[in-house]
Order: sequence, then structure tokens, then C-alpha cells
Amino acid sequence: MAAGILLDLSPLREDRTFRNLFVGRTILLFGVGVVAVTVPLEVYSRTGSTPTVGLVAAVESVAFLLGFLGGGVLADRTDRWRLIRITWALSGISFALLAVNAAVWGSTALTALFVATNGLSGSVCITAMLAVMPSIVDRSKLHAVGALNTVSLRLGSVLAPVLGGLAFAVGSAAWNYAAGAAAAALTWVLLAVTPPPGHGRVAGTADIPEEHLADGTAPDAVEGPLRALRTGGRFVLGEPVVLGVMAAGMVGMLGGGSIVLVPALVAARFDGLPVAVGAIYAALALGVVVGSLASGWVRRHPRPGLLLLVLMVGCFALYTLAGAAPALWLTLVALVAAGAVNAVEEVLRYALLQLRTPDALLGRVNSLFSAQAMGGAAVGAVVAGTVGGIVGDADALWVYNAVMTVVALLAGVLLRPLRRATRESVEERVA
Repeated sequence: MAAGILLDLSPLREDRTFRNLFVGRTILLFGVGVVAVTVPLEVYSRTGSTPTVGLVAAVESVAFLLGFLGGGVLADRTDRWRLIRITWALSGISFALLAVNAAVWGSTALTALFVATNGLSGSVCITAMLAVMPSIVDRSKLHAVGALNTVSLRLGSVLAPVLGGLAFAVGSAAWNYAAGAAAAALTWVLLAVTPPPGHGRVAGTADIPEEHLADGTAPDAVEGPLRALRTGGRFVLGEPVVLGVMAAGMVGMLGGGSIVLVPALVAARFDGLPVAVGAIYAALALGVVVGSLASGWVRRHPRPGLLLLVLMVGCFALYTLAGAAPALWLTLVALVAAGAVNAVEEVLRYALLQLRTPDALLGRVNSLFSAQAMGGAAVGAVVAGTVGGIVGDADALWVYNAVMTVVALLAGVLLRPLRRATRESVEERVA
């Protein structure tokens, strides 16, 4: 019974190639988290200018967005393993250059340049890693892969900034960047191991259903970059379940804006205790890890699309409870539950996208989803902040999420193909 509920670790045990890739992706995500916290600290300590910090952060965000979109095309047009190795090496080199700049040159312009290089190479590498995974493990275990990815992503996003901030306080920015470069060098050795035959093969347009190709493209033609992106978009719009997952993902990502309301909530309801802010973030992270580790049952659910939509509504409802709770302990309990529900959502989204997408389009679809996640979270933060300014700090969290609960319910009604998708229909697609 426990084996049926808990996370399936067999992909890590049974496949060395996947294990190496998982370790590499986890370290890359930690590196991204360290850079995210170190760059603002370094730039501000050097310039004392908040606008300059914002400008460098904007450069990094644009680089990540371009890397996700361009990386999807590259992952579908070149050997994915070679792309992973090249971009991983570039990421390591950019870490080393950031370290040298922090220790010797002290140039903010070079910091922005190297951060952009790191963002481009890192996002392309992440996209290629996501695209290659279905060719490594059995597709029946993609739910387990999604859960493992969620654990590594969340641990990286929570622990890496904490470790990076501590290392900056004790040492310097150069030490953080040097550690990232060293980790990249060690991990590159793992990724240099030759994968088994057929892993990461390049799929041509002949493998894409003709109705999803961009207008005027022959099934065996080589598409240009923009046309290739258009083909990916046409596929998303033409595949009802994938479109439903993307639409539900956008609604779910808007909920990420709730995070920006936490400091104001604590100030208004819990006497501004700094420990309360940390406890809330820790509760969310704990919930995500628990939900991921206990997601083994998801693979057997007969209606995965319906489950995804129900969980999305439940997650917003739990956020609403957290915002309206009269005591901190109840807020923390609700947020642990919300994090756990959100983790299962992420597992379902990942698995459904991989299962319903042809191999030739995995790079582009994963890149579009990653770009959507980044954009959705940013838009959600702006919307949530606007709501906070209207209704007040004490009520912003529960009001925003009560509205999003209604939006999620409407999305569940409108996304009928996703709601009606069955496990059997997904498995037929795989076959």
C-alpha cells in the first residue's frame, strides 16, 4: 500500500543515464538559485543603486525567456545530449567569469553580460533536459519523473537562495560563483557519459502530425526557427488536452502571485514577526516536498485531467483559508496542505504534457510551458499586488485567492476535453 502511495524512485535506481541527468539538473537549479540571490546582493553592495539592481535582474529575466523559447527549437532540431553538454559547459564558464569579475574587475556591465550568458545557457540546458527525459525512462513512469523534478526544483528554489545568502554574508559573491563553476565542472563529467543508443535522437518534421505543421511546410522539410516555434504553437492549440493543461497552468501560475502578499499579511495580522514570514515560506516548501513524495497514486487515477482541475480549485481554496485564518498555526497548516496539492498539480501537468506530445515537439512544448510559468508568475505578482493595494494588507491574500478559486472553477467548466481525458486515452496516445 505504501509503495502505491509514495513516490516511485525506480527511475533513479534503474537507469544510470537518468540518474546522471537528474543530478545534473538539480545542481543546475541550485546554481540558478544561487545566482538569483547573489547578483542583487553583489550589484547593490557595489553600486548602492536599486534601479541598477532592477536593470540587471531584468536582463537576466529576458535572457531566461529567450533561452526557453530558443532552447525549445534547438532541442527539437539538434542532438539533445550534445546540446545539454554544450550549454552546461557555457553555464559553468559563465559562473567562472562571474567569479573573476566579482574578485578582480568589479564591473557591473560585465556582471549583466555574464548573467545574461548564464541565463541563456541555463534555460536552454533545462529545456533540453526536459525534452530528453521521455526518451530515457519508460513513459509509464513519467509521473514519477515529474515528482522527482518537482522535488529538485523546489529544494533548489528554497535552499539555494538561503545557502547563497549565507555564503555571501560569510565570504563574498566570488565564492558563490566559484562554487557554481566547480559544481558545473564536476557535473559535466556525469553528463559526458555516452547515453544508450536512441537517447536524445533528433526527430524531424516527418514525426509531427501534418495538421500541426506550419502552413506550407512539407512533412520532411527543415523549418526555420520562427516557423518551428509556430509549429509548436499550432500543436498546442490543436491538441485539446495539451491546450487544456497549458490553460490550467496559466490559471495556476497566477496563484503564484500570492507569495508577494506574505510580508504585508504578516505585518497586518501577525505583528510583523520576521520569523512568521520564514515559517510561511518554509510551510509552502514543506508541503511541496511532502506532496511530491506522496504522489505515487496519481499515475493510477482514471481521470487525470479532472483530477488536475479539482486540485487547482482546492489549492486556491486552501490559500484562501490561509489568508483568512485567525491564528498563525492555522495559516501554516493550510499552506502546507496547499503546497502538497500544488506539487501533485505539477506532477500531473508534467506527465500529461510529455505523454500527449510527440517526441519531435517535446523541446518546443516544454519551452512554451516554462516561458508560460515565468510569465504567469510575473503577471500574478502584479495582479496580486494590485489587489493588495485595493483591499488592504490584512485581507489581500484571502480575497485574491477567493477570486482565483472562482476563476479555477470556471476554467474547469470550460476545459471540457481536459476534464474528460482518461488514463486509457493517454495510454493510447503513447502507443
